[in-house]
Amino acid sequence: MDERVQLLEDLANPVRHGVLTRLERGPATASELAMALGVSPTQLANHLRRLRDRGLVTVQHRGRHAAYELAEPGLRELFSVLNELRDVRSGEEPALLPSVAVSTCYDHLAGRVGVALFDALAEAGAIVPEDGGVRLGDRAAEELERFGVEIPAARRRLMAYACLDSAEGRPHLGGALGAELARVLVERGWVEPGPERRAARLTPVGERGLRRVLRAGRL
Repeated sequence: MDERVQLLEDLANPVRHGVLTRLERGPATASELAMALGVSPTQLANHLRRLRDRGLVTVQHRGRHAAYELAEPGLRELFSVLNELRDVRSGEEPALLPSVAVSTCYDHLAGRVGVALFDALAEAGAIVPEDGGVRLGDRAAEELERFGVEIPAARRRLMAYACLDSAEGRPHLGGALGAELARVLVERGWVEPGPERRAARLTPVGERGLRRVLRAGRL
């Protein structure tokens, strides 16, 4: 059977899909997963075994406890695309969340900063939005160097895609490139992750740095 069909079969089961979406938020033990999904430990064990066999989750033993984690990084991109398709299929405009300067979406940047970065890279020719995706432009290496970012080896992840921002109603940059851009800006002290999931803060140094490489009005 085609591996893509097998993956869809794995996701089509409500329990397995629930496990994966819960693990997208972070590691969890089997008991935590069973409680969150409202299933028995015995029923859950069979699904966890299948997900491990498929290479979709891993288990890390920490003393007496075993924590499950996502093993396939491309699942985050897939969940993001599914969420966007679900909004489109509903026939209604997705409700916008309150606008914030910067936040995180999976492992890339969102909010006004995320959208501004996407727009700036597109206008500079570093990325080229297309129907169904985003490809690297001819000026990708040169423009990304301004942020101290090198083009990553995507491996099993999408290199780049347009992820619809729930606060701005416009895309920010997802994929391996979006994750690398976020990592570098955090490493440089321009963005600080917040204590809560998807929370982040643009530092004074980061605001000055971004205003040097973006038009001031974008922020």
